Amino acid sequence: MKFEVEEVSTTSRKLAIEIPAERVASEFERAYREVARRASIRGFRPGRAPRGVIERQFGDDIRNEVMTSLVREGFSAAIEDSKIEIVSQPELDIGDLDRSSALKFSATVDILPPLPEVATSGYAVTRPRVAVGDEDVDKVLEQLRLRHGELVPVEGRTELARGDFATVRIDADDAGEPVPGLTVESATVEVAGGQLPAAIDERLALARVGETFTVEAPPPEGAPAELADKQIRYTVTVSSLAERTLPELDDEFAKDHGDCETLAELRGEIREQLEREANRRADGVAREGMVDALIARNPIDVPESFVKRRTDGLLAEFKMELQARGLQFTSHDHEHEARDKMRPRAERDVRRDMLLDVAAKQLEVTVSDEELAEQIGRIVASGGKHAERLREHYGHEHARDAVRTEMARGRTLEQLLARADVTEVDASRAASEE
Repeated sequence: MKFEVEEVSTTSRKLAIEIPAERVASEFERAYREVARRASIRGFRPGRAPRGVIERQFGDDIRNEVMTSLVREGFSAAIEDSKIEIVSQPELDIGDLDRSSALKFSATVDILPPLPEVATSGYAVTRPRVAVGDEDVDKVLEQLRLRHGELVPVEGRTELARGDFATVRIDADDAGEPVPGLTVESATVEVAGGQLPAAIDERLALARVGETFTVEAPPPEGAPAELADKQIRYTVTVSSLAERTLPELDDEFAKDHGDCETLAELRGEIREQLEREANRRADGVAREGMVDALIARNPIDVPESFVKRRTDGLLAEFKMELQARGLQFTSHDHEHEARDKMRPRAERDVRRDMLLDVAAKQLEVTVSDEELAEQIGRIVASGGKHAERLREHYGHEHARDAVRTEMARGRTLEQLLARADVTEVDASRAASEE
């Protein structure tokens, strides 16, 4: 067997492989004998059918078996002899197969590019400054207060006003044909509260109890695609009117709805929670900034197969999100468009992971078996009804290795961030730098 290796790029190699004619002929003979031994042909005892009969009936099967066997054999030998460490399945280009001629084919594979040492210090990263003010606490308290408000029927007034709550029935039709998906038997909505299409909201603020009115408006976001660009006729009937009464913000409110003894204690807990959430978001921004700095300072080429695999993963996640919202791609063009938009993120993710793997070795980051077991235990415990399936999944070594790798990458990123010059900036500036 002969082969040559061509450098297509820093991350790709093309192997031109030639299987000698005598090896092709011997493999054809082996395959013929195997088929003849096991073939069942009417009128002939097993192993006694003439060669011509066997080749007429099983010729295609023999050729396919010979092709598969020789390509696998030649590719494996070329990879072993060339010492190439491949990271993808081969892309094959196979020539004609003739039992009296050499078989020539090529196999293009991805390889890991040369990865130099990664700079592990000297980075500058910004982090949003965490500042929780009284107005932020007030806003959360007001949301909590609204959540525990009560709707009280309005007596002596039938005219609706903004901020009231109206119970309505909404019938929708398209050119006289009912649209069940947009029909609402009964719902209580805040007048002009943005829960309904704008045209209905505006007209509802001028209505009164017992009135029925009609408006035309585009379908709401998330409506079936066939309704796009149409005007829907809505018939709205107002059946009742209510106002929302809100509890007083005092110590009793804190006891009833905040598990606190005083309003001051509740305000303190809310502030601490807001600060925790703000710090978590700020840490996330700093980590992403660290990744950007790492990639910018350590440019590397990435294998195309890695990018494709990551893009496939992102697309699968996006499809699941759409499905959870009752949506899906309406055409292959839309799916291809989504894939193209996800590619830059996929390339960034691959570069991040490759660089963190190198940095992890340089910094001697490790994850012990005990730490791995604890992490997998947490994953399984959070799986709910899928816990048993997760336990089975993480019983496989490749799944445990994937968790270990992600844990090591996370620790490496934290170490790099700890070595960086982190400057706190106003949140508005941090957002403009993203």
